[in-house]
Amino acid sequence: MTVFHVTLEVADPQGASWEPVHALADTGATFTKVPREVLDRLGIAPAATTEARIADGRTIQRQLGEARLRIEGRQVPDIVTFGEPGEEPLLGSHTLEAARLAVDPVNRRLIPVPVFEMPG
Repeated sequence: MTVFHVTLEVADPQGASWEPVHALADTGATFTKVPREVLDRLGIAPAATTEARIADGRTIQRQLGEARLRIEGRQVPDIVTFGEPGEEPLLGSHTLEAARLAVDPVNRRLIPVPVFEMPG
C-alpha cells in the first residue's frame, strides 16, 4: 500500500461551492473521507450508512454522501464518507478510478491513466 498527501477540492453535487482538502492518497481506502464539518458547510447531507473496516481491523459505521470532487484538473461526481473530528481525510481508490488517476509510488504523485473497455 502506497500513501502520500494531495490536495483535492470538494463541492456539493451541483458544484456551486468548493473547498480544498489536504488528504492522504490511500490506495487501501475504498471511498474518499472528507471531514464532516467541510461536508456540512457545503450542504452535503448523509444519504446512507455502511459498515467500514478500518486499518486496525475493527468494523465501524460510516455515513455516505454525494459530492463533486476535483483533483489534478479532473472533476467527478463521487461517493464520500463523513470523517469525524481528528480523523485524517483520505483520497480513496473509488475516486482515483473515477478521475482516471493512478498512484505513482516511486515519485509519490498521481498520474493519468486511460479508460479500458472490453469489446463486445
